[in-house]
Amino acid sequence: MPFTALLLNASVAFTGFYLISKLYHSDRFGSFRFRGFLIGLMTGGLGLFLMMNAVQANEEVRVDLRYLPLVLLAFYGARFPLLIATVIIASTRFLFGLTDQAVVAFIATFVIGVGMWWIHRHVHRLLLQSMLLHVWALVITSISILINLGWNTAYVEIVLTFWVVGLLVGTLASLLAIDLEQMTRRSKEYKHSAERDHLTGLFNRRMWEERTTSLVSERRAYNVLALDIDHFKHVNDTYGHPNGDLVLKRFAELLKVETRAHDVVARIGGEEFVILIYDLSPEKVVKVAERIRERIAAEAFILSDGTSIRISTSIGIAHGSALPVESMSSLADTALYEAKDQGRNRTVVRHANAHMLVPN
Repeated sequence: MPFTALLLNASVAFTGFYLISKLYHSDRFGSFRFRGFLIGLMTGGLGLFLMMNAVQANEEVRVDLRYLPLVLLAFYGARFPLLIATVIIASTRFLFGLTDQAVVAFIATFVIGVGMWWIHRHVHRLLLQSMLLHVWALVITSISILINLGWNTAYVEIVLTFWVVGLLVGTLASLLAIDLEQMTRRSKEYKHSAERDHLTGLFNRRMWEERTTSLVSERRAYNVLALDIDHFKHVNDTYGHPNGDLVLKRFAELLKVETRAHDVVARIGGEEFVILIYDLSPEKVVKVAERIRERIAAEAFILSDGTSIRISTSIGIAHGSALPVESMSSLADTALYEAKDQGRNRTVVRHANAHMLVPN
């Protein structure tokens, strides 16, 4: 059995590894379910390619590296794509004929897939997990070859070559998969760090400005809410800055809970927050703001020593359309200052030429 033929297949598999990994971590191909289906098809196609280029051990037995793509999906814990790829790889084995060897290979592929999923669920050290995935596939494949070929000199030669190549390829594939995963994680961490406020996890000022640059050209009605925690300096002075941070974190969590997934929520200063809400009338956005204000006022904010305190927030709203966000933010700030001047813990909304006070 040519040693170089298996290595050539491994090289093709590595290229497929890279492409599938990029697709797995991309969000440009629709929903996660659709992307999983696409990944499953691609992986199954890669496995089929490896089968088509298998090494013919004798007149009846073919040896290939079809399990390699399954290792990658198991490593990522991609259950749905793994199921699709396993079905494709197992079923297309019958393209080479409905024989006893094909039935054994069909069953072996499913055993490999199930075992890989178990390993992923129970082994969490990345390098060990990846190597066990390869070893499991090699063991099951060796058993299937034994069933098909029987114990003889040819079997020993085939399996030894298969294990040498498999372990070599497995080590390289493990290192590649781990490197790709770590690169992706670092990229996501850098992106998150650049976009998010380090304390609350909300968008930071830079992302707020980026997400609102197109508001003029979109010509949609939108609202900017400016929120400020009332007497927050007193919280810091009385309970210390670490407890002030706890209050800010919980405040931010409540803002996320009380807004829609597509609303833009950002922290732009110490206790200053802003929210962008599209397509709501002044009356409806006031209801949203009041719900936020009432939720904040009713919340018991737990400090590090278990003490609970109450806080309140003042909210200024600017409503308009096709206006620069700078103008709207200024208008929202004006409404916020008015809410504070009138006693805090209240909401004020302003339009281009009018405003109204919403009482408690």
